[in-house]
Amino acid sequence: MKNPQRVDVLVCGAGPTGLVLALRLARYDDRVRIRIIDAAAEPGTTSRALVVHARTLEFYRQMGLSDALLAEGLPFTAANMWVRGRRVARAVLGPQGVPVA
Repeated sequence: MKNPQRVDVLVCGAGPTGLVLALRLARYDDRVRIRIIDAAAEPGTTSRALVVHARTLEFYRQMGLSDALLAEGLPFTAANMWVRGRRVARAVLGPQGVPVA
């Protein structure tokens, strides 16, 4: 490292975790230089996310991103389980984090 006041970070993986890590580091200190590498040659075109975990949402809130992400999210109330093209079960989901009376 040429300049001891500067920190170089290599983030391996340009998925949601790697990109949020890079964003968090960049916002934390402008002396951090970040390089992101990924095995894929092109940006992804489909979502790989099914849920946003509570801790992830806390990080998003700290970065000022949570409201925009929640506004774009799609709430779901049930999940279907499939085996060989046939639905075998359905799980109805209630409100998360809300006490049940």
